[in-house]
Amino acid sequence: MQKYSRFPFLYLFIAASIGLLLRWHFISPLDWLKFPYWLHAHSHLMFLGWIFNLLSLAFIHEHIAEDRRRKYINLFLSIQVLLLGMLISFPLQGYGLYSIAISTLHTVLVGVFALWFFRDTRTDGFDASKWFARMALIFFLISAIGPFTLGPLMINGLGQTKWYYFAVYYYLHFQYNGVFTFGVFSLLFGMIKDKGITLDQGLIKKFGYLLMYACFPAYFLSTLWAEPGIIFNTIGFIAALMQLATLYYLLKILRVIPGTVRKELSVSVKILLAVSLFSFVVKLLLQTLSAHPVIAQVAYTIRNYVMAYLHLVLLGMISTFLIAWCIDKGWIGKSVLSWVLIFLVGAHALTPLRQEPSPPASTRTNFIKLTTLLFLNL
Repeated sequence: MQKYSRFPFLYLFIAASIGLLLRWHFISPLDWLKFPYWLHAHSHLMFLGWIFNLLSLAFIHEHIAEDRRRKYINLFLSIQVLLLGMLISFPLQGYGLYSIAISTLHTVLVGVFALWFFRDTRTDGFDASKWFARMALIFFLISAIGPFTLGPLMINGLGQTKWYYFAVYYYLHFQYNGVFTFGVFSLLFGMIKDKGITLDQGLIKKFGYLLMYACFPAYFLSTLWAEPGIIFNTIGFIAALMQLATLYYLLKILRVIPGTVRKELSVSVKILLAVSLFSFVVKLLLQTLSAHPVIAQVAYTIRNYVMAYLHLVLLGMISTFLIAWCIDKGWIGKSVLSWVLIFLVGAHALTPLRQEPSPPASTRTNFIKLTTLLFLNL
């Protein structure tokens, strides 16, 4: 499975390069670049090419017997062709005929993957890693409802209205708080089990089910900018408190890990796991604060806050953990501390884009800025 991990990291590099291009566009505007189109390419490759690609490989590696993996690998390789299609179609047409068809087919293949995975991972007892992996796949299919509604909304003249953005945020919410979050915890509990540590299954069940139940009403936190009514602020706040309660269970689960195991981890893995846990805590706190009507409006008015939150979760929590997992599994060399530090500095430098491009600067100034961005982001 290790050799196939090159695909997710390749798409991570491509997505980061597109992100760099988009930032360069705000330093020195490029007439040929259609910002929304390239932004769609950036987000789809980061979500599907990097994160979900790696999660699906990890699920196969962790839970599928070797004699049953061939069909999963063939499906995985087929998905790579679709991701290449997204890389080509989104910059050319944004959400158009070809990009929508490719994205739809991708979702269908993920549905096939989920069907196979559920059938091949039946178990009599509760297996934490498998349960969280299954939930991640369920949330992927739930999140797909959002993009599927965009076409009908635009046909009926509701494009760029609040209903359009409700659908977009629906997709983002269930990807970030469903697919990615449950996928990470699936790999985390599997990693702990592989090290011979027996965790309290009762606590894990409470943590998992509470996180799952909170995920659904927490969607309303993404709609408060439209001022739907104080009842929705209340529902969102209760959901945020439920998510904070999951942190209590998570810390109780993790505190039993013996110090000898922590000492076995490389410095790179320790740093990445610490950053991931810290980002998870900050994420929960920010979601709780966002239930306040004033803060919800500020977040909507100043779009950079939303972008900062999305990058906090995507890079600070999810990507750092996935890289740590790959190092621990030997998919990446362990002597990568310098690269880990560069990644973290680059992630910190991924500040939100300004709303309008800057006035053209001198060639020398642009070169210095581009060189700096290239070093920090890649």
